[in-house]
Amino acid sequence: MYTMTTMKNISAKNLLMYAGTLFLVIVSIIAIVVAISWKNNDDYPQNTISVSGTADVSAVPDVARFSFTVLENAKSTEEAQATINEKVSRILDGIEEAGVEEKDIKTNSYRITPRYEYVRTVKPAIDIAVDGTEFYPGNDRTRKQTGFDVSQSITVTARDFDTIPDILAVLGGTGVENLNGPNFEIDKPEELQEEAREQAIDEAKEKARRLAKDLGVRLGDIVSFNENNGGWYPEPYARMEAASFAMDDADFAPELPTGENEISSSVTITYEIK
Repeated sequence: MYTMTTMKNISAKNLLMYAGTLFLVIVSIIAIVVAISWKNNDDYPQNTISVSGTADVSAVPDVARFSFTVLENAKSTEEAQATINEKVSRILDGIEEAGVEEKDIKTNSYRITPRYEYVRTVKPAIDIAVDGTEFYPGNDRTRKQTGFDVSQSITVTARDFDTIPDILAVLGGTGVENLNGPNFEIDKPEELQEEAREQAIDEAKEKARRLAKDLGVRLGDIVSFNENNGGWYPEPYARMEAASFAMDDADFAPELPTGENEISSSVTITYEIK
């Protein structure tokens, strides 16, 4: 029969065995991870050179974009919506008559928000200042909802620049808010971006060949590539106030120099060298 002391000794031995086994397992896992890490480091070339290349491609803009907002307010959402729908319909009809296709007119946002004002709900008594001026004392104003604001933001793309004066006349004559444009842009810059990238890569490769020759080494495989697109920049026309144009300004014909847009690309290539 086992005594209490014997049982305690057996439990202690088992605990030590379990702890020793767990320690060996942890050490084995760490050794495997370290070995894999060393192997990965050995796989990556130790001798490399990195070169960069940049390129800029310019092109004449082929579209002009406008953005504007139509804003109305009324006591009810139904009344505000009816008012703004009528106004927007009149604007869009004028833009389409100017030569813009329906597919080039896009709503960016449509919002309905309560309108609040701080008002006096009790008529104050008139007081008289020291100089004899009559005034209404107190600051007892209360925040009350007085109606609803409805706004619709729209973007228009003009593909025929001859339509721009007519578009401006329509927008000015209807009193839109936040009129911005025309901004002269390239409709599909992706093709030019690819062209700029190809030129940047060619420049980087040529640099690598010259550098390898100067160093007396041979180029191996490409081990990494990184591209940092410089993007493209539209040519903006001056921001215009809608109130400065009227529908009956038949002689209004602004000069709109479009200039050129520039698309850039920058790349970095890392080669293994031998």
